[in-house]
Amino acid sequence: MRAEVRHTTRLDYSADVVEAVMDVRLGPLTDQDQRVEHFELRVEPHGAVRRYTDGFGNPAHLISLARPHRFVEVVAATELDTLLDDPFRLPAQAPGSLDPRTATDSLQPSELVTLGPEIADLAAPYRSEDLARAFDIAQALMSRVHGLLSYRSSVTTVETSVDEVLRGRAGVCQDFAHLLIALARCLGLPARYVSGYIVQRIQTQTQSGQSQSQTVGPSRGAGASHAWAEVFTPTHGWRGFDPTNNLVANAHYVKVASGRDYHDVAPTRGTYRGEAEEHLTVDVSTRVLD
Repeated sequence: MRAEVRHTTRLDYSADVVEAVMDVRLGPLTDQDQRVEHFELRVEPHGAVRRYTDGFGNPAHLISLARPHRFVEVVAATELDTLLDDPFRLPAQAPGSLDPRTATDSLQPSELVTLGPEIADLAAPYRSEDLARAFDIAQALMSRVHGLLSYRSSVTTVETSVDEVLRGRAGVCQDFAHLLIALARCLGLPARYVSGYIVQRIQTQTQSGQSQSQTVGPSRGAGASHAWAEVFTPTHGWRGFDPTNNLVANAHYVKVASGRDYHDVAPTRGTYRGEAEEHLTVDVSTRVLD
């Protein structure tokens, strides 16, 4: 599916600030599941932009502004093909083993994905020595998280750990993803956090001379940044599991970056010099191109 994603981040300040630096991960990657055709990053006011690849293989950009300014606007525009029409289909070639660093990063606890006793108890009923069942186990864990947590905004922050999420039993897509990652890691299944977007398709049908439009694609997380988990299994390799929507990620999902948890893939982070209050607004739009 050919799609377009536009992500606009704007920071407004109450007074002039100088020497602002932003580290952004807004440019989707190209891998076996998607192919980026065009990517453009626009920054106002004009600043220096340096592209680099971070330690997890994600495309990233470092933005520096040295002149006084009252706002910063960063617009990331992407056109790409999403290729994963059937996530249940086995790959043409059997997945190879993970390299030691990736295996360590995706199996060990991280700052936001802690592996406490309560997480271990919740994962225990799904433990199996049959590696051929790993994909089915990951799907079962996804459904468990979907049923366990309530989708509710403003009850967690980007600093909320998985233990806190489990106590509150509510959160947003980031929290659903962190809990699924924790459960998978407890069972020895490599798992990582994925940031990205959901692209919905508007499908029009004509019946009895009347046209009816229907939205096709996951509902929760559309129209904003989204997050889910990827789990590595011996049969399918890396596959996305979205506990917020209880869906295996497919061609409606656009991946931007992956890491141990949210801290590794935050869309924007930065600092500035000056005495001013900062106000952040974010706008995300997606559309199908064919």
